[in-house]
Amino acid sequence: AIRFSQRILEQGRRLGALLDDLLTLSRLEGEAPLPTPGAVPLAETVAEAVELVAAAAAARQVEIVVERGAEPVVAGDPDALLRLASNLLDNAVKYNRPGGRVTVRLGASAEWATLEVEDTGIGIPESALPRIFERFFRVDRGRARDEGGTGLGLAIVKHVAQAHGGRVEVASEPGRGSRFRVLLPRASGA
Repeated sequence: AIRFSQRILEQGRRLGALLDDLLTLSRLEGEAPLPTPGAVPLAETVAEAVELVAAAAAARQVEIVVERGAEPVVAGDPDALLRLASNLLDNAVKYNRPGGRVTVRLGASAEWATLEVEDTGIGIPESALPRIFERFFRVDRGRARDEGGTGLGLAIVKHVAQAHGGRVEVASEPGRGSRFRVLLPRASGA
């Protein structure tokens, strides 16, 4: 009975996560604009996202390193930007290997703030790269099911970036890891 109860609880959590992701994606894809944008320090958003995935990283023996350089400020929705950063970090931890590393870098140019998340994980085959931002697309369906994801994380990342006037890029090599780079317009005067 205890084992079945734990299984039911686990499946309930997965359904809750799926509903949450679907509602977020629906809001981002809709015509409704983001809430009134505020000045969001990207370094603080990254620090909060690292805290959210720290337990999972420790359990998988994955080190997260934040290379502090520039500390750009973007105009945007703090909750949406936190979702973007935490989805990228969550994937970097999930699809890494024990003893792996996730490196987060912040950068800035005159117009753009950049957030880069690089991992030493399993990587993504070149044939799958054009589809990874599609809803429910999974590179390895069996492994993804074991990891408990919804298949919506990268679609949310793409839509959050676009809703803020930015974009997301990816470079990956199977067996050597992946690097996701998000470019967002800097807040004026920041």
